[in-house]
Amino acid sequence: MHYAYISIPLTLALGATASMPADSWVFGNSLFYLGPPTGASITKATYSLVPPDVPSGVKVSKPSDQVWVSVWVGASSTNGDQNANLYQPLLNWSPDQESQGCSANNTEWCVAASTYTPDGQIGQTYVPVPPKTNLDFEISVENNKVYQAVTMNGQVVSQQSDALDNGLKYLYSSNECYTGSGNCGVLQGYKITNLTVTLSAADESFGKTMALYSSTDAGFATTDNGKTWYTDYVATQEIDFDSSSDASVQE
Repeated sequence: MHYAYISIPLTLALGATASMPADSWVFGNSLFYLGPPTGASITKATYSLVPPDVPSGVKVSKPSDQVWVSVWVGASSTNGDQNANLYQPLLNWSPDQESQGCSANNTEWCVAASTYTPDGQIGQTYVPVPPKTNLDFEISVENNKVYQAVTMNGQVVSQQSDALDNGLKYLYSSNECYTGSGNCGVLQGYKITNLTVTLSAADESFGKTMALYSSTDAGFATTDNGKTWYTDYVATQEIDFDSSSDASVQE
């Protein structure tokens, strides 16, 4: 499986596209984008997410060339350099889950700790997620390693550690689709809740770096003079991956 790694601001700046061609990566335009801090790096990010219903209106022409949709929050040292790691626990769905290495049925999402590296994607085995199940995520830095953990019903179901390539400066979300031989359909809006970001040193201006694209939040604030930042939620909008007003093709 392939996961594109892009600069979100660049993708949005490309504007609407006339069509969503086959075998292309399409990115929804409802997301948050955070960073960089001044004189500090991101040492920990935690958040929760109840996956939305699986995408609707998806059609596939060739079973050997499947559509898949991915929802993620990722942390990186850069804002889109493909030569840098992106630590991105993944929620993934496909009409044919087995083709993506997941034992879930097509009414469920799959989840796994995962990291994009310049040498390819490194990820754990997908775990099925029953509908309406809350997931807790953690991305943290310790001893020059980045640790990911996904917790479901109080149990850690997926975890991974990778080398830290450089200090983490950016945290952002994405809704991504690979069109395969079909179309990506409609993804419902959802909330990323209890988003907490810890910095290596206080930055009282860090909250000003929170950018919201076709999404809203409850206010991103600190109670300890800039070292720890929190919002109750970031709420994304419904995305029609087949509409150029909601999504853009990666160039």
